[in-house]
Amino acid sequence: MSGDWLGEHLPDQGWAPRGLPSWLRPLPGWAARAAAEARFPAEVARWNVSVLRDPGAASRGLPSGGRRPVLVIPGFGFGDATTLPLQLALKAGGYRIAPSQIVANVRCSDRVVDSLARVARRVVARDEGRRLLVVGHSRGGMLARGLGARHPELVAQVVALGAPLNHEFAFYEIPRPLVGALRVVHQTDPELRARRCATPECTCPYLEATRRPMPTGVDLVSLFTKSDGIVDWRACVVPGATNIEVGGSHLGMGLRPQTLRVVMEQLARAHAAA
Repeated sequence: MSGDWLGEHLPDQGWAPRGLPSWLRPLPGWAARAAAEARFPAEVARWNVSVLRDPGAASRGLPSGGRRPVLVIPGFGFGDATTLPLQLALKAGGYRIAPSQIVANVRCSDRVVDSLARVARRVVARDEGRRLLVVGHSRGGMLARGLGARHPELVAQVVALGAPLNHEFAFYEIPRPLVGALRVVHQTDPELRARRCATPECTCPYLEATRRPMPTGVDLVSLFTKSDGIVDWRACVVPGATNIEVGGSHLGMGLRPQTLRVVMEQLARAHAAA
């Protein structure tokens, strides 16, 4: 992939996600991206039919997780309850869920990572010092990477789903109003205002850590879909990481049986290496 993709990242570009019916492809970029994410209700229905009835299918044939804790981090604006599909698959695979304790994922990223580090320390201490496996969706994946980058003593593997790890602001129209509102709110805090929080120029320790290569010994896996209508998929491809293309929408990444299988395979690989 060309390294100059960021110069082409324009919300109004004539772009349509791969995998849409041919009659949708001539649509303006914003309409095509909305159509891509409109698949989410169908993905929920498919999960109800397949994964909910048999959550163990995602891990069938893989070694048991041996009750190893997995910290699960929700996406932008969401809380732990929205990661239920992933939690069910993890439990069926023999892992133990370590909730992020996030109610709504909208706080300053640096402060959230500090909170996640406190959660991680407690979980690691109870698990006799064994480092965590961490799975995050979208912004949750970015926070997972931030946690691993700043605290390699707590994290063995990060699996990110649809997370723009190469550029935190490489997203399209759908999240922009909420991001803009948060930027205004953050400006009321003197510390966040001084750091230029919620902008690409932010100087917080979290962003500085995520702009460096992952520490040695922390495995980074990035799952992306080229039919993503929210995040520019090119921002999810990280040099030096294990980058895996999956299908579906951005919102539905954690629901698709095929994607859950990939997640379970990557966790099994990291668990076996511990």
